[in-house]
Amino acid sequence: MADEDRAVSTPVAAAIGLDVGGGAVKAGTVVLTAGGTLTGTVLPGGGGSAIEAAETRVEHQVESDGDALSALCAAIARDQYGGLRSRWPGLPVVWGVSAAAWIDPPSGRSVFSPHLAGWRDRALPQDLSRALSGLTGLPLAPGESSGHASTTVRVPSVINDADAAAWAEARLAPSAAGPDRMVLVAIGTGIGGALVRDGAVDIGEHGMAGEFGHMTMDPAGPPCPCGNTGCWELLVSADALAARAGRASARAAIDDALAGDPVCRDAVAVTGRWLGRGLATLAAVLDPGRFVIGGGVAAAGEFLLGPAREELARHLPGGRRRPLPSVSVATLGNRSGWVGAAGVSLERAGWPVWSLSSGPVTSPAW
Repeated sequence: MADEDRAVSTPVAAAIGLDVGGGAVKAGTVVLTAGGTLTGTVLPGGGGSAIEAAETRVEHQVESDGDALSALCAAIARDQYGGLRSRWPGLPVVWGVSAAAWIDPPSGRSVFSPHLAGWRDRALPQDLSRALSGLTGLPLAPGESSGHASTTVRVPSVINDADAAAWAEARLAPSAAGPDRMVLVAIGTGIGGALVRDGAVDIGEHGMAGEFGHMTMDPAGPPCPCGNTGCWELLVSADALAARAGRASARAAIDDALAGDPVCRDAVAVTGRWLGRGLATLAAVLDPGRFVIGGGVAAAGEFLLGPAREELARHLPGGRRRPLPSVSVATLGNRSGWVGAAGVSLERAGWPVWSLSSGPVTSPAW
């Protein structure tokens, strides 16, 4: 390897990313090279891509207990931090958290969350950094530290989960080539969303853009935790799919649909049709070139997207007189939330991120 290539591929920083949703926290670690490439930190032999192998998932039932949820996140971050420290001693480490909540951009404070009741109206950056400091015994970094010191706990960056996923898909996915207008719709416990213009996530005036799941689709529908009724996510979410299929979970419904079960296939198709009707509404307002569908429900693939495209074409204002937006599954899948949180934390600390490598960082020397 030439000296110039070696300099570009030299690790300069690492990041921990956590994606906090109702029922589970997904987390992982990445290393950033001097060339701006993000990659997984595992050694060869882990199976799958480095980003896949770097991920861990922790189930939880503490959505309503803010202290317990913050402590759980801090414990996961501590374990990730320990792994980085042992493999990359002295490498600067930052961390980021994507949360299923409405986040105030300047402060990172959680304004409200329909699905994480314990994190409503909560100063998450300070809360999480204090929890991690207590577990590691390291002091808090003063002020807005860039994270270069390895003997302090830096305040994490906190971002809405859909915004984090959209950032990752727009900046790091292979399909993110050239300027475009993309809308991400992430379907899990609820529906999150984000609008991306030429690689930049538009978070809105108050950081609350993209709450597509709370569009009213059925005024006579059931009440939603957000305070509205008949919201889109009540018809398309993981819980909605599971109930429609008569299965214990959306994952079970999708697995059975993929295996050929007619009831589950029909349930996925109905869910896809409701998805398509919502996409038509979004297309009428935002006029994107493409929709990217993420979250766990997107694992249904074409069984979900086929009916969605049909309904989008049927209900799109202007119909045949305008181009149809494309509809595809998120390239990074369920990993996009924590990868985006890690990437945003690096950029906020002063390290630009330009690309994603699926290969691992194989040398512990930097």
